[in-house]
Parts: sequence; structure tokens; C-alpha cells
Amino acid sequence: MKKLTVTALLILTTGVFCQECDKYKAKVDSLMAEFNAIKEKMQDPGITRDVYDDLYSIYTDSWDEIVETQKEQKKCLESQKKTVKVKVEPKKVDKDLPQLFNAKWASARQTVKDALRKQSNLKLAETDDSVLEYKGGKYLGSQVEKWQFNFISKKLYACQIVFQAVPDKNALKLYDELSRKLIELYGEPSYEKNRFPSSYKDDKIRISSIMNGSVTIYNKWLFRNDDILRIGINENGKVMITYLVDALYKKTK
Repeated sequence: MKKLTVTALLILTTGVFCQECDKYKAKVDSLMAEFNAIKEKMQDPGITRDVYDDLYSIYTDSWDEIVETQKEQKKCLESQKKTVKVKVEPKKVDKDLPQLFNAKWASARQTVKDALRKQSNLKLAETDDSVLEYKGGKYLGSQVEKWQFNFISKKLYACQIVFQAVPDKNALKLYDELSRKLIELYGEPSYEKNRFPSSYKDDKIRISSIMNGSVTIYNKWLFRNDDILRIGINENGKVMITYLVDALYKKTK
């Protein structure tokens, strides 16, 4: 969903679910009921290993079929839409993109390295000329697995912060916690995509759908010059924050 200062997206549809697309929704609902029933059977403490293995095979096949059916449902719905787009003005943060460790964006690699040398809790990892990677430290109060500072034309244009998994907090809970902290700092996101199909009740299923690419979630803020701050969950199921200088990023394309 986009937060816009000017609402300028008109969507004309032939119906949310036409009869043709309805069959995919019905199939997904049926498969999810079967999927959850199998899951409950697998949690039976008295189950034998052979029965568990048989159920697990059905469990994984059912999940694959759910994902494929949802993709077909999405294609069907998109084919029913006629979308007219005009100029949109997303909400922006009226500030420059925040610096990390006082390292200015567009700084040279050695300048960034010198700034980070003052951070005793960060350890430099193996890197090449286009990347500086560090391990450890904290950001927004949470433990970081790694920091990747990226360079183009010898100038700092991006940083990716990957957070460590927390034993008592899954990726979705950590994502929500860090998103709230960013909202406190910068207000509501310019863009957000945080919806799951209504049948996805279990966080494990939701995280699995993110990792296999069938669902994407994120919050994204635009700063001056269209620079970006984005939080999401990556393909490894880890929460990741990305800082990006738009003008320099365009040179990488």
C-alpha cells in the first residue's frame, strides 16, 4: 500500500474475483485446510517415524502446490485489471539520508574504513574493492550479523545491515519491532507492503512464503533526492535494513 500526498491511481476491474479466478481461491482454501490437517497429525507425539516421513512428503508437496496455485491466481487477477497510472507524489522525509558512524555518503572507501576503525565492536571481514564488510555490533538496539558498505566509482552509495536471528523472537516479530522504531524516527513509510493471504495464519508459513519468493514484505522511506531507507526480510529469513543513495545507485545499472 502506498502513502500518497496526491491520490492518483485509478483501478477499473471487472470484479475482485471473476468466476474463472474464483476457482483458484477455492483450491487454495481447500489445500490450506489439508495442509493444516497434515501439520496437526505430524505434531502427534505418538506418531511413528514411517508415518511421519509419509506425512512430511505430503506436507511439502501440498505446500508446493499452494504456492503454484497462488501464482496462477495472481496471474488471473492481474489479467482482469485495467490500470491507469498518472503522476504520483509519495510522502517523503524532509531530510538527507542519515549517515552511519559519521561516514558521509559518497565518501571514499578508505575514509569509511577510517571512520569504522573507531568502532571497537565491529570486526572487518574479507572484502573486495567494491565492498567493506563488518561483523558484530548493534543497530536500533538489536544485534547485527553483518554490515555491507557498497561502493561505485570509489564512492559509498549503499549499506545493508543484516540482523542476527533471536532465539525467542522470529523474523516477523523482529521486523515489526525495528519497523516501529524507524516509524518513530521518520514517520509513516512512503511505501509499505505488509499483507499476507488471509489463510496464512502461522508465522512459520508466512516466513517460508517470504523465503520462497511467493510473498514480499517491506517498509520503505524516501528521503531528499529520492534516497532510500528500506526494511524487509531477505531470502534467508533474516531482517535486513538497506540505505541507498539513488543518484549513485543508478550508475550501477
